[in-house]
Formats: sequence, C-alpha cells, structure tokens
Amino acid sequence: MPEQEKEPQTEPEAAGEATINESTVESAAAENEAATSIAAEEETAAAAAESDAGPNTEEVIAALEAELTEVKAAAAAQTDQLQRLAAEFQNSKRRQEKQLGDAIDRAGSHIIQQLLPVIDDFDLAFGNLPAELTDEESGWVDGFRQIQKKLVNILTEQGLTPIRAEGEFDPNLHEAITSEPHDDIESGHIIQTLRAGYEYKGRVLRPAMVRVAS
Repeated sequence: MPEQEKEPQTEPEAAGEATINESTVESAAAENEAATSIAAEEETAAAAAESDAGPNTEEVIAALEAELTEVKAAAAAQTDQLQRLAAEFQNSKRRQEKQLGDAIDRAGSHIIQQLLPVIDDFDLAFGNLPAELTDEESGWVDGFRQIQKKLVNILTEQGLTPIRAEGEFDPNLHEAITSEPHDDIESGHIIQTLRAGYEYKGRVLRPAMVRVAS
C-alpha cells in the first residue's frame, strides 16, 4: 500500500500559541489589578494621613476663640443675674429692716404718748406748790421729783427729747394758744410755755403750747 503523506501538525501549534496568548493576557490583567490595588492603598493611606493630621491651626484657633466667646458671654450673663439678685436681696433686706424699725417706732411713740400726760401732771403739780412747805411736805415733793426724773430719763433713752420753747415762734414746733402784746418781748417771740412739747427720734410727737407776743 502506498504510504500516505503526513500532514503538518498545525493544530497543536495553534493551540500552543493560544495558550501563550491567554497566559499573557492573564498576567497583564493581574499586573493591572495589582497596580490598581496599590494605587487604591496609596490613596487610602494618604486620606488616612490627612485625617490623622486633623484641621489646620487656623481652624483650631477659630474654634477655640468661638468657644471662648460663648463661655465669656455665658459667664457675663450669670454675673449680671447674680448681681441683680444680690441687689434685689439687699433692697428687700433694707425694706424689711425699715418696716420693722418703723413698726417699733410707732409702737414706742404710742406708748410714750400715753405717758406724756403723767409727766404733764408732775409739771402741773410742781408748778402749783405752796410758797412754803413743811419738812415732811418737802420730803414728799423731793420723792416725786425723783420719780419724774427717772421716768423722763427712761423716755429720753428711748428717743424722747423736749422741744425748746423760747425765743422765736416756730409753727413746726410750737402751737400758739394766745397772741398778745408784750412790752418786754419782741413780736413773734414766745412769752410763756403752757405745756411742754416733745420730739421722738427726730419727729415732732407733740408741739409745745405757748403764748406768743404780737
């Protein structure tokens, strides 16, 4: 039989070339992927580094200044409020003290007014004593004078002071019962005190009753 001619083996060679091409493509793809991954990692690292670095100095200073301004404003508001409260407390305290003092003064004034007729009786009695007294009568009179003196001293310690009833007439301190001509006393001046007047802690408690020269 005649030998058949062998055909050239082209298919295996083509397959080999295809295998080489696929390997090259895969290698290139792998290298590209690796490069992409490295680039992504570098970007991530750069972003992390930038994040770690934080805001710049100017931003930090601006933020701190803004916070300081807020704190100062809050402190000023608190201080102003405390000052107002302190002022209100002091005003309230002064009002209460004044009200208490006024109430005490009114009570004291009322009590003293009730005692003034007793002093008037002593003055009237001593002003109408006989010209001559026995030793026994003089002893009694001296005893009553000491009682009057003690009473007046007690009231004086509480703020009672007698009104000066001599010289020129003062309508704020004196009450004119009569107005009459007088040869020795100038017009508008006091001739005689008919009833003593008193002040209590600087206020007229009772004006002095007087005779005035016209």
